[in-house]
Amino acid sequence: MDLFLWWLGQPWSWSDWASSFGLGAVTTMVVGMLLARRQGNIQEALADLELTEKVAYLTFSVSALRQASHPERTSRALYDCRAGLSLVPLARRPMQEEYLRTVARVLETIVDTLGSSLHSHARWTNNDWSSLGTVVQGLRETAVFNMRRSPIMAAHWSNAIDTRTRELLRIATAAVPFDVFRVHFTEGPDRIRAALDWERLSEMAEQDNAVRLSVVSTDVPPYALATLDGYYAPWYRDGSASDEVGYADRDAVPIRHTELATDLSMLQDDRQTRIGMLRDRYSAQLDGSGLSLIVATYVLGPDRCLVLDGNHRLTALAQLVAQGCPARLIEYRLTAPVNSAILPDLIHYQND
Repeated sequence: MDLFLWWLGQPWSWSDWASSFGLGAVTTMVVGMLLARRQGNIQEALADLELTEKVAYLTFSVSALRQASHPERTSRALYDCRAGLSLVPLARRPMQEEYLRTVARVLETIVDTLGSSLHSHARWTNNDWSSLGTVVQGLRETAVFNMRRSPIMAAHWSNAIDTRTRELLRIATAAVPFDVFRVHFTEGPDRIRAALDWERLSEMAEQDNAVRLSVVSTDVPPYALATLDGYYAPWYRDGSASDEVGYADRDAVPIRHTELATDLSMLQDDRQTRIGMLRDRYSAQLDGSGLSLIVATYVLGPDRCLVLDGNHRLTALAQLVAQGCPARLIEYRLTAPVNSAILPDLIHYQND
C-alpha cells in the first residue's frame, strides 16, 4: 500500500499511518465492547428465563414436598436447585435473589418433612438415603464453586443453604436420628402416651451409644401368631387373667398381644370397643395383599419388645392374623437401658 501511494506521488507519513492504525484499533475495541455488552445482555436474559422456569417448578413442588417425602420427588427438587446454581452468577441481581430464596425455601421444606416424621425411614431404601446424600453433597459443591462469582450467593450460602444442606446430610445417615423420633411421636399425629423420660433419653443419645434407633420390618404369615409372641403391651392383667389392672398393682402381669388375638374380655370396655372398631376398619380395607402397620417399640431383650405406640392397632391386626390375614409390621425400634427411671413400665422387665 505504501509503495502504491508513493507511485501515485501521495506517500503517507509515519503520523498518517499511526493515526490510521490508532483509529482502527479504537474502532475494533469499541465494536468489541458493544458486542460483549450485547452478549452479556443476552446471557442475562437467557439466565433469567431459565431461572424463572426453575422458580416456577420449585415453588409448585413445595406443597407436594410438604405433604409427603417421596425419594424421587425429593431428588428431582434438589437436582433442580443444583442445576440453577450454575446460572445464578449470569442472571440479574433481582433474579438471583428470587431464585436463591426459593432454593432456601425448598431445602427448609425438605428438612422439615424428613426431620419431623419417620414415615420416610419406613419407606425409603438404603439406596434412597445414599442417593439423597450424594445429591445434597453435589448441591453443596456447586454452590461453593459458583459463589466465588456471586456475592449474593455467598450471602445466601452462609445464611441458609450451608445450614440446611448440613442438616440434610445428617438426616440421610442410615440410623434414625433420635430427635426425629422424638418430634414424630410427641408433636405429630402419632403420640407415645407412655411416660417416657424424653429429656433423659435425649441426653443419653447425645452422650453415648446407649440409645439407638432402627427400622425393623417383619412379615407375618396368615395364622402365624407366634411371629408376634414377643410383643408386649403397656397393659396389665391380674393373676387370674380376668381383669385389667394398673402397672403398679402388686399382682400385675404384662399382657402380650397374642393373648388378645381371640379374647379381649380381660381389657377395659373402652379399650375393647376401640380395638373392635379398628379391626372392622382394617377388614373393610383388605384387598388380598394383607395389612401393613407401623409401630414404635422399646427393646426388652432378645426377641422381646414393649410396644410404645400402636397397641390398639397391633391387637386388631393380631386378631386378623388369627383369622388368616397376612400382615407386615414395621417398627421404629428404640434400644436403651431397661430401667424404670426411663419408663415406669420397665420395672416389670429390668430384672429379667
